[in-house]
Amino acid sequence: MNIKKRIIKAILIILMGLTVLFAIQLVRGFIGSQIIKDENNFTGSDLGEGNKIEQKNKDELLFVFAGVDATGEKFGTRTDTLMLVLMNKENKTIDIISIPRDTRVNVDGNMDKINAAHSYGGMDDTIKTIRNFLSIDLDYYAEVSFQAVEDGVDALGGVDINVPDQIATAQNIEPGLHHFNGKQALDYCRFRKGYANADLGRISCQQDFVVQFIKNMTKLKNIIKIPGVISKVSSNMDSNISMSTILSFAWAFKNIDDAQINTQTIPGYPDMIDGISYYIPDNEATIDIRNKILYNYLLEE
Repeated sequence: MNIKKRIIKAILIILMGLTVLFAIQLVRGFIGSQIIKDENNFTGSDLGEGNKIEQKNKDELLFVFAGVDATGEKFGTRTDTLMLVLMNKENKTIDIISIPRDTRVNVDGNMDKINAAHSYGGMDDTIKTIRNFLSIDLDYYAEVSFQAVEDGVDALGGVDINVPDQIATAQNIEPGLHHFNGKQALDYCRFRKGYANADLGRISCQQDFVVQFIKNMTKLKNIIKIPGVISKVSSNMDSNISMSTILSFAWAFKNIDDAQINTQTIPGYPDMIDGISYYIPDNEATIDIRNKILYNYLLEE
C-alpha cells in the first residue's frame, strides 16, 4: 500500500512538473512572437546618456509602471498612476516608489503636473520627464489600461486585499479581508474622494494592491496561469520589457512575501498655484530616497 501511494505521488509530481514546463513553453512561444524595441524616441541631449535601452545590472530591473485610461494613445491621455519599480533578483527585494500624479515638475520646459507628460508625448515624454525630475537613467516601462488591470486580476482568479477602512464605492467596500475580482480590485484602486489625504490615500491602496497581486502571481501554483494572464492583458498593455525578462524575474521571485516588497511615495505636500492644485515634492527628502534606492541609476548632473 505504501509503495502504491509513493508511485501515485511520484506520478502526480511528474504531471505537475510537465504542466509547469508546458506553461513555460507557451510563454516562450508568445515571447518569440513579440517585437521588442531597443530604443526610445528621445533626444540624447534630454537624457544625458543617450537613448539606447540597456539593463544596467543583469540581476536588476528598473521600470516605470503607468496606469492609463487606454494604452497606445500618443497624445491626450494623462497617466492615472505612476510607480517606479526596482526588482533585485540577488537580494530578492522589490522597491516600489509611487509618484503622485499631481507632482509639479518640469514637463517639456514648463512647470506642470507630471501626469500631463503622457498627454503631450505618450510614454516617451513620461519617461523623459521622470528622468529629468529624478536624474536617473530610466529606460523601461509597462503601460497598462484599466481594462488590463481588471482582466489580469480575473485571469489570476482574483486577489486578496485587506481593506483597512470602509470605502464608499458603488459596491460599498467594508473593512476586512476581501477576495476581489477584477472590477472590484479596479474600483478599490481608483477610489479617492473619501480619503482625508485624497490622492495619497488612493496611492496607499494602489501600493497594497500591487503588493498582493505580485505575491499572488508569483505563487508556484499560479505559474501555469501566466500564459492566460498574458493573453488576457496583451491587447491592453504596452511595454518595452521582453517577455523572457518578465518570466525570468517572475520565477526569481516565486513565493515572495510582504517583507521583501518595500513601498514608499515621493515626499511632498499639496498646494495651490495660480488656482491649480499641485503636489509639491520635497526635494531634499526625494533626493534621499533616490540615492538610497536608485543609486545604480544616477545620471551625472
